Amino acid sequence: MKKYFSTLLKGIAMGAVDIIPGISGGTMALILKIYQKIINELRLINLKFFKNIFSLRLKKAFRLIDWKFLLSLFLGIIIAIISLARIVSWALENYPTYLFGFFFGLIIISALLLIPKNNIKPISIIFLILGFIIAWLISSLTPAQSPETYGFIFLSGALAICAMILPGISGAFILILIGKYEFMISALKNPLTPENISIIIIFILGCLIGLLAFSKFLSLLLKKYYQITLMLLIGFMLGALNKIWPFKIITKTTIINNYEIIIQQKNILPQLNQELLITIILMIIGATIGLLLNKIKRNKA
Repeated sequence: MKKYFSTLLKGIAMGAVDIIPGISGGTMALILKIYQKIINELRLINLKFFKNIFSLRLKKAFRLIDWKFLLSLFLGIIIAIISLARIVSWALENYPTYLFGFFFGLIIISALLLIPKNNIKPISIIFLILGFIIAWLISSLTPAQSPETYGFIFLSGALAICAMILPGISGAFILILIGKYEFMISALKNPLTPENISIIIIFILGCLIGLLAFSKFLSLLLKKYYQITLMLLIGFMLGALNKIWPFKIITKTTIINNYEIIIQQKNILPQLNQELLITIILMIIGATIGLLLNKIKRNKA
């Protein structure tokens, strides 16, 4: 029970950051060092698993995976999204600089601590830089227009869920980039119309197929090329810091369901004032938490 309660709390942490645009639940999973476990368990949800489910051999199906771990994790994510969404949204609306300052400190120190201390291969450093560049470029892109065909909706779901499990890249941000965020929000607002039911089902199918396929691919990479893959993921984390730099000016917004949504911002240098001091303090607090989490994991190991 202690083990799965700990997993529940980690799920809550992942769900809490998933609410924040630009921060991925995969980032928190990597910080908490359960990323590889999640990927490996998702990989086991395969054709054999579904065959047993549809044949009503439920015990046999759930023996294939650590279902208690996945249940605890996703329950924590759901609890966080339901219970913390209002608090995080309030902080994001009223004190975005402070909120991003805290997570900036937490992510940067955690990413640096994840870098292997010994026997780093030159190819791993190249992939670290590559991951940094990719995440930086993605986080700097501006939203595009895209078709509203069922095929592209399916692809949007697959891309969003793949981004969600990658550290540093937010699934919601990917939907904004490919011009499908507002479209999906509108469909979810009125989910019972025949057209929207079709859109939601196709999007969910895209998410499901993307999640299962991409988790298998990531699991294979982590198994065969652990250090290279880890350094690539760390590069994603560091490159995406561009998106959560605390000091910004808004350059473009849009109205979605009567809410003003920021879709484009520009990073700026901070001014010497009280806001900067508080933000630095919160960065230090975030970094300290990252250090403590790393120490706890080292002691357990």
